[in-house]
Amino acid sequence: MHIAIPDVFRAMNTISLYGEVFRPKCFYSGLLDLGHGRASDCISCGQCESVCPQHLPIIELLKKGSATLDA
Repeated sequence: MHIAIPDVFRAMNTISLYGEVFRPKCFYSGLLDLGHGRASDCISCGQCESVCPQHLPIIELLKKGSATLDA
């Protein structure tokens, strides 16, 4: 779905660490302008989770990211 997963997580980490939402949302908006998919575009296929070297629950994290960044 062309979601820039690491960048979505970077934006969410910035919000979590600094409590600031404006700049991470602008960063995310820039990703969309470059043609990347929204976090909400995830179809829960699990391909990303099967190759994640950190074994992260990416599908769940993208849902949380979508709730914050796509709102």
